[in-house]
Amino acid sequence: MAFERLDLAISLFPNNSEFLLQKITALLKISWFEEAQNVVKTGKLRFPQDHKIALTEATIYQKQKNYHDAQKILEQANLDYPDNIEIKLELADNHLQLGELAATGQILETIKHRSGSKLSKQFNKSYLTFLVRAHKIDELKQYLQEIQSTQYQFDETFISNYCQLLASHGYYQDAYQFLTDFSLRNSGNSVKVDQTKIHCLFELEKITNLEKLSNVDPKTPLDTWVREANQSLQARLKTYLSDHSNFDSNNRFVKKKIDKLNYLYNTCKLSYLNTYTSPFDAYELTVKILDHIKNKIPLSLIRLGDGEGTFLDYDETFKDFQERDRDVAKKCWWGDVNLSGYDCKNLSDNLKISIKNADILGIPEYYLFFIFLSSNSIEKQLLEKNNGGGCRGLTAIINTLIDPKFYQEQDSYQLSHQTLTSCYIHQDLEVWGLYRLILNHLTECSVISCHEGISEVLMEKYGVTVKRLYQIPSESNYSQLFNYKDQENYHHYPYYFQKISSELTVSYPGEVFLVAAGFLGKIYCNSIKNLGGIALDVGSIVDYWLNYSTRWIHRRIPDKNYYSNFAKLINNDIRLNRL
Repeated sequence: MAFERLDLAISLFPNNSEFLLQKITALLKISWFEEAQNVVKTGKLRFPQDHKIALTEATIYQKQKNYHDAQKILEQANLDYPDNIEIKLELADNHLQLGELAATGQILETIKHRSGSKLSKQFNKSYLTFLVRAHKIDELKQYLQEIQSTQYQFDETFISNYCQLLASHGYYQDAYQFLTDFSLRNSGNSVKVDQTKIHCLFELEKITNLEKLSNVDPKTPLDTWVREANQSLQARLKTYLSDHSNFDSNNRFVKKKIDKLNYLYNTCKLSYLNTYTSPFDAYELTVKILDHIKNKIPLSLIRLGDGEGTFLDYDETFKDFQERDRDVAKKCWWGDVNLSGYDCKNLSDNLKISIKNADILGIPEYYLFFIFLSSNSIEKQLLEKNNGGGCRGLTAIINTLIDPKFYQEQDSYQLSHQTLTSCYIHQDLEVWGLYRLILNHLTECSVISCHEGISEVLMEKYGVTVKRLYQIPSESNYSQLFNYKDQENYHHYPYYFQKISSELTVSYPGEVFLVAAGFLGKIYCNSIKNLGGIALDVGSIVDYWLNYSTRWIHRRIPDKNYYSNFAKLINNDIRLNRL
């Protein structure tokens, strides 16, 4: 319907390029790159003097991570429009994506001295990102002082990256001061302010734990560090909710979710929910995985996101939305596949069995629910057909896990036998650098993924050979981004799912599988465990390893991970010495 309206506007206003540009933007949001390119061709013919057409064409290539072709377009545009600051900034950003720091700096320094450039939000974002990537801490501090009077609003990605840069160089107090000053400066009642303050709260906790890690006493039991990190985060969250009554309904929603998460935290055998802010949680979970690998004990680690939640039981209040939410998730994963009532029940039943049989269960945790405070009204959003699906899906996960009926369906299942962690554990292990600790103990593994290139990446990055690759179609949402033409004949579900389920083989007890297969990956993990293998649901981090940024949270992964920060811990951990 949106495209029909845009096409109508384009036909009614043939001399206005704005509607063409809006259509290209809409196509890029759903990764329809070929269609977007066709609209660009039309735009070039109709509006040969409009520089925005060139910028949009470059964006199409950038969205596909093809920065080299984008560079050619931007360099030509820079020649055609030598005084256009917007093109120069885009060219600088593209240089940065290619790792060409010198070229980026040269362009930005030229722009910086032009009158008024410091008041440009786009320039500030580009320049600050460059200074972080170039590790120019002194220049960063100076420029932050220069723009302080402009009330420039830093985005969450910059806040994270700047503080992580300071911490990586041991400037913990500077990071504390920046976060504290920024929170105080941004006082007020707007939703945006609250979102930023929430982010600063979690970043303060992260920096606190990083400083503790740098001074860790090997004699102190690790569970003490885990417990203290959780207590510290809980205290911050409680204080925040007490101090911010501006959004009472939102706070009530989040408080209920925190109470349920705390119930799960205290019920499970082990809980490492705070892997975003606590390196100790992530490390202890890593040691647990290594214990299974060393002793060849079957294991299933799966993660549950909002899509999986649509196949669990919804509250009666939201039942009318479930079919629609499920359809959105299904189209994202598998494209235009028709699911019968039997399909939905079968997939739901298999998911529940996989949840109950999982040894490590990744669920939505504190940080994810606090992000929803950025909404004007969560309760209102939950009742919106198009915008509430994510929150409804995440809510269904938590409600399912605390529902006594869920346990009664399978007598042998006990939540107290499981280990809980974050549904973002696959990303957090990358941030903390702990995949290296896991994969250093392997010479080979098998993989379920759409990426044939994963074999080369695992060998180059970790020295691990892929014993067998079960190749699946890419997630439908990213089919044009990856452009794996040979996978387009059949959908992942049901064709490849049935094929892989029948072919899946564990060659020896304790064989490790890295599984990046979305919803169906949870079921594969369960099958691998039942066959005697060790299954790790690594999800979209495989995209990141192959230089595809398919998730917003990939932007928060630092250029340099924290693996070296764990050296003292690793060297003194007698559990690892036994592995």
